[in-house]
Amino acid sequence: MSGSYRLACRRLLAVGSLTLVALVVLVAGAAPSQGQTVGEQVVSFDAELTVDQSGIVSVKETIVYDFGANQRHGIFRDVPTRFRYDDEHDRVTPITVRSVSTPGTNAPDQYSVESIEGGTRIRIGDPDLLVGGRITYVVDYEIEGALNGFEDHDELFWNVTGDRWQVPIGSASATVTTPAPITAVACFAGPPESSLPCGEATGSGRLATFRQDGLGPGSGLTVVVGFEPGVVTSTEPILEERWSLDRAFSRTPWTIGLMAALAAAVLFLVTRIVWSFGRDRRAVGSAVDVAFGTTTAGTETVPLGGGEPVPVEFVPPDGIRPGEMGTLIDESADPLDVTATIVDLAVRGYLRIEETEPGGWLRKPDWQLVRLQKSDDELLAYEKRLLDGLFEDGDTVTVSGLRRKFAARMQKVQTALYERAADQGWFRGRPDYVRLLWRIIGIAVTAVGIGLVVAAAVFTEWALVPVPLALGGLLLLAAARWMPARTAKGTGLVRRVLGFRRFIDESEAHRARFAEEQHLFTEYLPYAVVFGATEKWAKAFQGLAAVEAAPSWYVGSHAFAYGSFAASIGSFSVSSAGNLAAAASTASGGGSGFSGGGSGGGFGGGGGGSW
Repeated sequence: MSGSYRLACRRLLAVGSLTLVALVVLVAGAAPSQGQTVGEQVVSFDAELTVDQSGIVSVKETIVYDFGANQRHGIFRDVPTRFRYDDEHDRVTPITVRSVSTPGTNAPDQYSVESIEGGTRIRIGDPDLLVGGRITYVVDYEIEGALNGFEDHDELFWNVTGDRWQVPIGSASATVTTPAPITAVACFAGPPESSLPCGEATGSGRLATFRQDGLGPGSGLTVVVGFEPGVVTSTEPILEERWSLDRAFSRTPWTIGLMAALAAAVLFLVTRIVWSFGRDRRAVGSAVDVAFGTTTAGTETVPLGGGEPVPVEFVPPDGIRPGEMGTLIDESADPLDVTATIVDLAVRGYLRIEETEPGGWLRKPDWQLVRLQKSDDELLAYEKRLLDGLFEDGDTVTVSGLRRKFAARMQKVQTALYERAADQGWFRGRPDYVRLLWRIIGIAVTAVGIGLVVAAAVFTEWALVPVPLALGGLLLLAAARWMPARTAKGTGLVRRVLGFRRFIDESEAHRARFAEEQHLFTEYLPYAVVFGATEKWAKAFQGLAAVEAAPSWYVGSHAFAYGSFAASIGSFSVSSAGNLAAAASTASGGGSGFSGGGSGGGFGGGGGGSW
């Protein structure tokens, strides 16, 4: 292949490529832009601008809009009012719409003013009525902060039509009246940043006029008018600091100081609340008065540390049951308290616990509960509710079979335990209700604190200041668990209960007493369960000459021995607590327009269209 032939081919390919590009550009230019309505146009856009001595610019725009063959509600006019000034500030030009009219037509002139990103939208028309044809709209508004001041002149740099119109503009004109003699004028027309001059620009005395014909979609008319300085009161820009996280949480001596002061106040207040509402009371007087809650001499707050050591008690004080003891000690009706009550009911002859053989090598042990025919007239309300709840589905159930079915019944038993504690006067308020109340208060304070932080962050630089309030709410939320407080009666009783727990925990030191007591091991076993001391309790009985017979209320898989039996009961307690409590599954800047100005620059601008 010859070199001349190859050169000819390259030229042919280049021409073809250029032709293809030209066709693409031509088709793209001919296609309507997104959102543009074919056939619509601004026939004329005439603006009258008046600058008064205060620096306010009055703008009256007369827009003749042709809807063509289309039916629309009206037009909208977008006016930018926020411009980037520097790295930290925006320059704003607040707008006030004075009036909108449609002279010479019956078209609706109702309007609404809406905020849009970086500006304001004036929407004209009735959303319930369509219009068409050629309609004249007159929009009258004021702009503040739109003048620039320089050493040798003051200046209005104004984007008359804006360059975001979706339709062509047949002709555009502007007149500018200034409060001082005009020193220079300039204008630009075309797409954004175009430096081409407009068709006509004149300035004489205090009046300047401008005109441009044939603006396509996305093109506009921008004018610059300079006039003698010193007449306008102020040309200082209106600046607003741009929002940022660092600005919102500004660390200044004032914000840090106020935050520290509020933090100290919140910490003091939370501590005071916990001390006032969450501390137990005790009787004033002798050790006997304290132990039995005799309040004839008055009451006082229990000192931190609990006061004097508690003496050993060899029997359950006031004959209270294991579940009551657990609730009294930790102010909570736990699943373990319910499990200990099951063991206690078995010891007292209301049910039998039977071990079942695991169904496989990796299967967990299980137990069968059998209800016995014994009158429940002597049972406390929570015990009866528990017994009925266990055997709601029949007189024989398995612990594993109750899983995910017993949770709602468990809550009723726990409620009854709380009611029992309240009826006995052990607490100043029902513990579960007290915790719930302070959790609600904590959540409310946290929500208010977070709301204040957010509001301060959005509108001010003081968002650090209310942070301690939100943290104080979280502290109250965390402290809710400690807010239930015992009465003098409850404090005296819990001291004796703790004395009885000492007896169970230190049972080996009292082994000599056990030989003289019949059935003591099984009678007190439910209390050992609630104290988590079954192994200690069993160990104290091992090796005694008088060996207790195997209990009839528990059927095990091995011969009775204190150690193995206590281990079985411990395993039953832990497994039952987990199974019974398992819940059911559910399924612009300020530069001059005379130096580097262009179309689209200055204030004003924006655009519009139909809707």
